[in-house]
Amino acid sequence: MIERIFFFFVSLIGVSAGIDLHATGTFDNNSSPNVIIIFTDDLGYGDLSCYGHPTIRTPRLDKMADEGMRFTQFYVAAPVCTPSRAGLLTGRYPVRTGLVQGIMKGRVLFPNNDNGLPHEEVTIAEVLKQRDYTTKAVGKWHLGHLPEYLPMAQGFDGYYGIPYSNDMDYVPAKDGKQGYWNVPLMRNEEIIERPADQHTLTERYTEEAVKFIRENKDRPFFLYLAHSMPHIPLFASKDFEGISRRGLYGDVLEEIDWSAGEVLKTLEELGLDENTLVIFTSDNGPWLVQKENGGSAGLLREGKGTSWEGGHRVPMIARWPEHIPEGVVNENVATTLDLLPTIASLADVSLPEKLLDGENILPLLKGNKVSSHDPFMFYRGNLVFAVRMGKWKAHYITQTSYPSGPLNYHNPPLLYDLEHDPSEKINLAKGHPEIIEKITALKEAHEKTVRTIRTPEIEAENLMDKSMVTGGRLRIQEMPSKKKQWGNNAQLWWVEARPGDRLNLPLELKQSGSYELIGFFTRAGDYGIIRLHVNGKPVGPLVDGYNNGIEPTGPVKFDNVELKKGINKLVIELIGKDSRSAGYSDGYLVGIDGFTLKK
Repeated sequence: MIERIFFFFVSLIGVSAGIDLHATGTFDNNSSPNVIIIFTDDLGYGDLSCYGHPTIRTPRLDKMADEGMRFTQFYVAAPVCTPSRAGLLTGRYPVRTGLVQGIMKGRVLFPNNDNGLPHEEVTIAEVLKQRDYTTKAVGKWHLGHLPEYLPMAQGFDGYYGIPYSNDMDYVPAKDGKQGYWNVPLMRNEEIIERPADQHTLTERYTEEAVKFIRENKDRPFFLYLAHSMPHIPLFASKDFEGISRRGLYGDVLEEIDWSAGEVLKTLEELGLDENTLVIFTSDNGPWLVQKENGGSAGLLREGKGTSWEGGHRVPMIARWPEHIPEGVVNENVATTLDLLPTIASLADVSLPEKLLDGENILPLLKGNKVSSHDPFMFYRGNLVFAVRMGKWKAHYITQTSYPSGPLNYHNPPLLYDLEHDPSEKINLAKGHPEIIEKITALKEAHEKTVRTIRTPEIEAENLMDKSMVTGGRLRIQEMPSKKKQWGNNAQLWWVEARPGDRLNLPLELKQSGSYELIGFFTRAGDYGIIRLHVNGKPVGPLVDGYNNGIEPTGPVKFDNVELKKGINKLVIELIGKDSRSAGYSDGYLVGIDGFTLKK
């Protein structure tokens, strides 16, 4: 007899793209403005000359800022590639889509991942299809490389670009041959060049974008132009190699500046200027550990991969002649999450039924004095690391270096006044306990919304009530996927656990006996060690968070486990750190997908 037991069964009640939408107005195709989003990769807050860089020349983007609006407090949904892109295109914190570390395998999607942006998510392109917009994605995608996750499955009519980061698929040097990046260049769903010639990528992306604009000048269009750089490895075309005082990094940015200029010049030539909103921004802050091949966060602290300002705050320039006032420096808080609801408003189309975290900032773009995003959550993976409320920002967890570095838990949280201290140098927590109390309440209220919709016949929430911990805290986390992982679409997350803490899970059986038990741990201790106890007795091997459980597909077997009829007590104990954990704090995360039993 085989009995399969899972702690969490959740039915994700997704909304198909383009249906079940809230109406926001009537349709008038003649007034539908075009939309262009230029999205760069790893561009820092201080990398453009209009944001203060002393040696990188970006005259076309400077001109765009002079003719439009430049934001000084614009944030991304996440400080790394995949989740940031998911947030921009859906208007939702990436944790809701499942494309974050702690839910998916890895910090970002890699060529060996078989998942992507879930089909039930609704993208900007799908929203604009209500008005029959022509839509195209050009450049880096990084939301799933399999056909079912590529842009044409997410509302785009066409695609030209690379499916993931330009540093992936590296082929090392062998037999005297030089190593190279085997990244494919795709048109729609077909690979047309492999490896892609990265020296000419920016140039070819620009040609593709200009061609798309010219071909669709007589109908509304949405162009998502996502540059592969300045993410490493850096490449520039012959016309731009060696022209910048900042070296190769500057060459790359000056070519991107040229590219933006070509797009704007084309709009002007075709008389589309006043009917096209153009937004220029970045997916996250600069990759500082790359040194001269990484960018600058200016006066902001840290960069890519962190919850410090340098990781989330990026340049943003918006231009729409006769609609956005010229030469405005906007100091309000706005985010990439706002782009979907804002674009839906200007196109007068309906919003998805799904919970959106972004806000319509069209009034802000038109020069009205309004404030938004109170609070804003700074996610790193599936955890809220920091929260901004007004001028205040509280850090509950910090991680200094990317991609790896110690997680530091703060109780009370660090507190900074961003109006006076954008570099986050002066911790004011001791003097403002009432501010911390308010921010913590907002954080906890938000975290309660990060739950999966459950079918009424499954008592997942009741199970969570029965589960108890002696330290840390629990939550059930969405794990949307076309493929159910071991029968589950959800996981139990035990966060902020420390050595000696225990997680108690009830397991009810109809028949006693000796069982083979297999546990599936998505992240067992985060470089920590855990032990399983059953009915008061330790069973099986220690589970090393580094060797077992880091990969979601890595089961851990426990043989000859004696279980009784009725309620059995399964206890997961966090024992401590392994030898690789030097420098880590004593706060850990354990994700449990479920167990299988075989008698």
